[in-house]
Amino acid sequence: MSNNWSRHFELQLLKEDGSGIALSGFKVTFKVDWHTGSSPKTAEVKIYNLAPDNVNRIAQKEYSKIRLIAGYNGLEPVVSSSEVGKVRVVEPAEWGPRDGMNFGVIFSGDIRIWMTGREDATPDDWILIQAIDGHEALMSATLSATLAKGYTVKDMYQLAAGALKPFLILPGRLPPFPETQFPRGYTFHGKVSRYLDQIGKLCKATWKLSNDRLDYYSAAEKVHPPVNLNSQSGLIGRPQTSTNAGVTLTCLINPTIQLHGQVKLEQNRLYKSGPLTEEKYTPPSPDGVYDIYGIAYTGDTRGITGI
Repeated sequence: MSNNWSRHFELQLLKEDGSGIALSGFKVTFKVDWHTGSSPKTAEVKIYNLAPDNVNRIAQKEYSKIRLIAGYNGLEPVVSSSEVGKVRVVEPAEWGPRDGMNFGVIFSGDIRIWMTGREDATPDDWILIQAIDGHEALMSATLSATLAKGYTVKDMYQLAAGALKPFLILPGRLPPFPETQFPRGYTFHGKVSRYLDQIGKLCKATWKLSNDRLDYYSAAEKVHPPVNLNSQSGLIGRPQTSTNAGVTLTCLINPTIQLHGQVKLEQNRLYKSGPLTEEKYTPPSPDGVYDIYGIAYTGDTRGITGI
């Protein structure tokens, strides 16, 4: 289990080629919404006291993408003297629980709207950025190609994934491809999103652009096994049950927990939504595994409660 000590936060403003700047030392507040269905992942980020030059670069669309990396560094690891001073390269695939640490990308998307202002009764200026994951790709990516007879759904996927690469969207989770070979050739022409829908229907899966990746999810497949949540692993307060047998809970930011994954709730009691009748109500069993249908990240890098 990772140690939820020492908050980790990185904010990156990126150009179209992937280069950019890091603003990790600034006061930043953020909210990221991520839900199942057709709605894309969205973020609202407020950066305080950003240099006017960088504000202008955002206004001129030199910086077109924003990326948030958050979590916890954990306790300082113990290493041998021979390893001191040596650089250890950590690839994105390694983000998540590792050596007592647990941080990773919680949002990466296109800047859509920005505005500037000043905090009331303070000298602090701010810029508010609203961003949407994969927005440019969804709006602008097109496909124009022909596949000869005998093509497969996997061939369709490779065409669509190739059309997303100019927008820095890479292949992620693959759908379960059927072995069907189509008896006639077909010309693909139009928005990539249209063909992503077709691929999803043929594979009995849904798709989503998330953190610069194209991911497909089949109904029976889970992104990750249940992540244990209790007061020792980051659960905050008591979860609430609702009339549809779902549970709403709050925990410390944990990039391991993903949409279409699962959590295992380990709590002695759940709050019940709505009024209770006298004292005859028996709280539902706290132990249980729940599918994840929505995640909201909120944080304040200088706040008391933290990210």
